[in-house]
Amino acid sequence: MSQTPEFRPGLNAEQAHHALQNSIRIRDHAQQCAVLWFGDIMERALYRELGFSTMRAYALEKLGFSKTRAGDFIHLARRLKELPAVKEQLVKGKMGYTVAREIASVADATNQEAWVKEARGKSRREVVVAVKRAKQEALANPNQGELMPRPAAPGPKAVVPVRVSFELTPLQYAQYEEMLAAIGHRGDKAELLLDAVAALGGTSENTPRGVSTHQPHTQIHILKCPTCRDAAVATPQGEIKLSPTESDAAHCDAQIHEAGQSNKSTIPPKTRREVLTRDRHNCRRKGCHHTRHLHIHHLVPRAAGGTNHSDNLVTLCGQCHQLWHNNGGDLAGMLREVGSVTG
Repeated sequence: MSQTPEFRPGLNAEQAHHALQNSIRIRDHAQQCAVLWFGDIMERALYRELGFSTMRAYALEKLGFSKTRAGDFIHLARRLKELPAVKEQLVKGKMGYTVAREIASVADATNQEAWVKEARGKSRREVVVAVKRAKQEALANPNQGELMPRPAAPGPKAVVPVRVSFELTPLQYAQYEEMLAAIGHRGDKAELLLDAVAALGGTSENTPRGVSTHQPHTQIHILKCPTCRDAAVATPQGEIKLSPTESDAAHCDAQIHEAGQSNKSTIPPKTRREVLTRDRHNCRRKGCHHTRHLHIHHLVPRAAGGTNHSDNLVTLCGQCHQLWHNNGGDLAGMLREVGSVTG
């Protein structure tokens, strides 16, 4: 591809047209490459090596994406992974970003080849029209308001998902976002919803008496050897050994029990509440806004002389907290200011 032409005012009509046309062609090629690189980083989880716990956090902070743009790129990258025939055309440069995005909205494994063939030799506008027509055909109900069925749209059929909408109160919406935060925005929301409904169908008879269904089970019991310092987490499948970094992260914000002594917290409960309130119950890692499974982290470790003063404490979600301990990096410049909700 040629270099993007510099803007020069005063060109005649034909020159201005060719300059604009060339700029659009270069922009489209760059956008096509961008979504492929984005998908590669997401698929291989390279964002973790760059210091981010989720692809969304990486896109928001490192790439400067808006939430909408980050969501669009993540969605398209996932769809291209499910549509190898479409992705192949994009990689070979035989299909542009806009066309791929349009086809991804109506194609699945059964008809992707047909849509690739349909788009061959057509302009972007022609593909957009074909996709729109296929969607209308898929959603049309000839029994409502039509005296005679209209002819089927030419070309491949559209696979159009059924949209289900529901209203939430502000508190319910906050709860919904917390549940998404708990899984790091991974997975398909429709599948998550179906799993949740299926779970609800089996809870009424299986929930033991006296156990509240409104309290999340977030307490984790870690067994640590006082001599060798090895640590393991207790699970229904038995004890699972923790890595040293996992043990260190857990020790940042824990309640410790030693034989013959009273339980003690590594961070006093009052201080913990104050720090959570100061940080608005929000992970302060730039690009991350998780509000569930929050930990309190020591900026300067206790072993290095760090204190439990609030200035030395910061709220991080479990993923960002563990990522910091794994990398052993410095949080300087990677934290949002207290009170900031947009960083």
